[in-house]
Amino acid sequence: MAAVADTTVEAAAEGSDLRSFLAKRGVAVDPAAVDDQTLKELDEKYIIARDLDTATVLSKIRDLLGHNEDSIIAYEGLSYQLPSRDLEQQEYDLLLRQLCLRCGKVDSCAVSDPKTSCWAKVITVVLSLLQKELPGGGLMTNYYLCNGDRLFKMDQKTVDDALVDVCCLLECTMPSLNVFDLNQGKVIGPLKFTRENGEELHCMGMGGAGINEEMYKITVKPGAQVNFILVVQRDVVFEDLALDKFHLKFSCVILTRGDGQPSIMTRAFLCKLKGSLSVPVYALVDPDPEGLSIFCTYRFGSSEMPFDNVGLTVPDMRWIGVSLGDDLDINDELPLTKTDKSVLEELCAKKYVMDDEQLRMNIHLMMYKGVKSKIEALYHHQFPATDYILKAISNQEDI
Repeated sequence: MAAVADTTVEAAAEGSDLRSFLAKRGVAVDPAAVDDQTLKELDEKYIIARDLDTATVLSKIRDLLGHNEDSIIAYEGLSYQLPSRDLEQQEYDLLLRQLCLRCGKVDSCAVSDPKTSCWAKVITVVLSLLQKELPGGGLMTNYYLCNGDRLFKMDQKTVDDALVDVCCLLECTMPSLNVFDLNQGKVIGPLKFTRENGEELHCMGMGGAGINEEMYKITVKPGAQVNFILVVQRDVVFEDLALDKFHLKFSCVILTRGDGQPSIMTRAFLCKLKGSLSVPVYALVDPDPEGLSIFCTYRFGSSEMPFDNVGLTVPDMRWIGVSLGDDLDINDELPLTKTDKSVLEELCAKKYVMDDEQLRMNIHLMMYKGVKSKIEALYHHQFPATDYILKAISNQEDI
């Protein structure tokens, strides 16, 4: 009986650990509906990255590298068992309301294997740089890591991809590595930010406020009535709406990461806003495969980092366009590229995406027509696209 009791206590402890981490990330899980045993089973089923302290990260890196030597030559015998992030290993969990990465399948990556040697060395270099820089406690940019190794320089994408593999390997979040992206995004609207020291910041200026690592620690309060949050895909749209004072006319918050997939910091800040303001969140993205993919990242979670989506998704985010099916007389349609078609095929393979009628309709329409467009197509009717945005939002029956 003692053994059974010990096992029960251990299971509860593990479940409680996940519960506390979910709470820290702003994900509320009702203990009456989800007991610790259920959380333990989730923790065993998925790889869920945690926020680790520097000492723990360094210990994990030392276990992988074996020693502190600074030369890449010293690592010739190293190999890594990288958790597979293939689509078949990814699953949308209805309880957590996010995309998750199942445990089990791994991909071997060894310095001695000609097929994987190059990538194994890249991972080794990044691990070595982190091991060298983390004890200092300072924040690092991904740009810094591109130029931090004396043996060879790495381009931005190589470093970013390697950091994702390292986080998955260590089962830690990106902030645990003290690494952040230079392009975090911007926000504008009737908000008050309060730093830990009590100092207040505002983001009502023409350019808004930059989103940075400090946003994890600030308190957010509305500076006036806030009706909704609008996420836009690109800087140019953000700037157009800010110039037109859209945020003042309709008392809303506008947020963007700029071009490309949203950064972890941008997604975390959006979730912080959503939790603080409790208002609807809408997304205005390009009517193209990239725009669809970006929306899915905000709503369901990152498929590139499915192990780190806790507290980074907005499951009830609404897409307000633009659709190729809208009567917009779009004159600047472009044919889908091979890459575009590949992105659409990947989206089609994701059940949680295709279960959404609006997304499914737009994906199929894009594939059927074989074309894509940009938000600027709306400007043929009005600059900026205020009427379209308001009509799309009013159709959601929220305001």
